This record gives sequence, C-alpha cells and structure tokens, in this order.
Amino acid sequence: MLKDGIAYLLKFAPKEAYIDDLINGRLYMNAAGYYHGLPGEQGDPLEASMAPGMCLYGYTCLPIYCMYTVRENDIVDNAAKIPMRMIQEFGCADGWIGIVRYESFARLIDSHTTGGEEVYAHGAISYGIPGPKLIEEIFQGTICNLLIKTPKYAYQQEYRIIGSNPVECRLRPDTKHPGCKIEEYGHAELDLGSQLTGFSWKTPVSSLTEEQHRLALELPQHA
Repeated sequence: MLKDGIAYLLKFAPKEAYIDDLINGRLYMNAAGYYHGLPGEQGDPLEASMAPGMCLYGYTCLPIYCMYTVRENDIVDNAAKIPMRMIQEFGCADGWIGIVRYESFARLIDSHTTGGEEVYAHGAISYGIPGPKLIEEIFQGTICNLLIKTPKYAYQQEYRIIGSNPVECRLRPDTKHPGCKIEEYGHAELDLGSQLTGFSWKTPVSSLTEEQHRLALELPQHA
C-alpha cells in the first residue's frame, strides 16, 4: 500500500529546463523565509511560523523544494484533474509539468535523509491550525513546523523536501521604507546523485485535456 495514498508528485515550472533539472536529480531549493515577500499565493508571510498567526519563526533559513501531491483517490481512468488555479498562480500556462512516481522518489530521498546530512525531512504538508499540544511539540522540535500550513493553502496539496543545511540570510535597507530592513536569502542545490530515469517524465502544460484539465498518468515507453 502506498504511504498516505500518495501515487505521484508533480512539479510545475515555467521553463522546461527546470523540469530537466528535477529529472536529472538536481533540486533547486529556496529558503523557507524567501516566501515571506513573494506576491500572490506563492507567498506566505507566516511561512515557518511556530504558532498560529504569529510572526515568530523557526527554520526560516532551511531550504525547501515544493511539489504537488497526487493521491490514489485523485486518479480516475489513469488521469488526475489539475486545478487551473495552480497553473495560473505559478505562471506555468506555457510551461511544463514534471511527473514522478512517489515510491521510487521517496526511497531516493530517504537515502539522503539518514543522519540528517542533506535532507532534514520530507513529507506531505498538513493543513490546519495547530492546537496547544502540537505547538508545544513544534517548539520542542518534535514536529517540523515547515510541514504545517494554514488551511488557506490546502488546494496546493504540497509535498516538501527540506534541506538540512541553512542558507545564508542577510539584511539590506528597504529603500521604500526608511529605517526598515529586507531579508535576502541564498539558495541551495541538492544533488541526489542519480537521475530519476525510469520513474519520471515530463509533459507540456498544453497537453492537459481541455475538459477539466486532466493529466494522463502513464509513463511513456521512451522515458
């Protein structure tokens, strides 16, 4: 049985080269705090918050790689419906989709998680408002706050790979708001040391069927 019913992970990207990087086993990761200042639904000012509605952060410098989760019950006739909201908000109308079989990918990520040397954690995001017990566990480090988001973002069905090594963060003057500072974060690149050949492929967003924007989930013979 598939873990948590997850069958596939998808990556939406405006450029084919970004999907090629994934298939070649190279993950480009931005720091969690990088998303504080992004516009629209890509941004989240409470990313890495330690408690509901509070700008009290933890692990903002850890790099993350985000994907879209497709579970078994999302699949009908070997195809999954892709919300156009995802395509539009991530600027991928003329872009590409990377498709990865979850079990094989998870095993590869697990091999980089042992001992926390390269990957701190990976898993599907839980959407909800943490209660007192969960908040206590977050502060104790038992639960990773980077795997919890508010219900507002539940439609994104996000899966994350979280890097172990913090990236650089520096403060620069905010020219629009004198006396204030803006956070600038570096990025990280995780080399999985193996191509995802045999359990991943790519397709242009234009290949989605017009009816309900369905994505065929069948590994091409040449992949």
